[in-house]
Amino acid sequence: MHQWSKRLFVLAALLLFTGCLWAPGKFTSDLTLKKDGGFLVDYRGEILFELSDKRAEQWKPGMAVCHRTDGADRPCSTAEIAQQKTQFEQNRKQDQEKMKALGLPGLDDESNRAFAAKLMKYAGWRSVNYRGKGVFDVDYHFEGRATQDFLFPIMPDNNFIVPFIALRRRADGSVLVTAPGIAGGLNSLGPMASQMGGESEAPPSHAQGRFTVHTDGQILTNNSEDGEAADPLGRQVHWDIAPGSTKVPETLVHL
Repeated sequence: MHQWSKRLFVLAALLLFTGCLWAPGKFTSDLTLKKDGGFLVDYRGEILFELSDKRAEQWKPGMAVCHRTDGADRPCSTAEIAQQKTQFEQNRKQDQEKMKALGLPGLDDESNRAFAAKLMKYAGWRSVNYRGKGVFDVDYHFEGRATQDFLFPIMPDNNFIVPFIALRRRADGSVLVTAPGIAGGLNSLGPMASQMGGESEAPPSHAQGRFTVHTDGQILTNNSEDGEAADPLGRQVHWDIAPGSTKVPETLVHL
């Protein structure tokens, strides 16, 4: 946890600044680690492009706020409402440009559908369907070798992400598995998330599902509630994630 917190400090500040975050919704995810060095990652379910309430909402006349000289609220004139609407739309356009610069989809459904189609061009994404309101239904399956670090998901044109799953190979042949993004994204960083200079705290987590690690290697350490158990491959360890979860799943496996 401490290791990822340090590395994600600048990243989290950027995500909080833009008010958006890739995060899991309802999901099932499995990681298989084999002694021969092979691994398989499966993630089936929702990936959410979460926006802060301020950035996600559309303009409504009732949003206009005007004050008297003594600071009390007063009804806004038609001209004042029009001026505030123009400023709101300008800010929204600037937000859109900032998001595009970070390789994120826009604030409209058309941009999100185009982003879903773009994901399908990359290895592992077997299906990606944009459901609306920032929700993507995905089926991801990737096979690789645990000879170097691996992160999921990696988004096209976007180098700023809290990884749902991260594999880090150690010199002694063991693999450290962490899942900082699965446990509520930036909210899993606890108090740090609210101290990074963003306009607000990270969006609330909607993560709900189970992350399971299967292996024929030796599970050296893990921080799950139930500990390791028997598995057809050998041993397994799992974490049940709920919207209020803040513990980052972590296990060290010797292959």
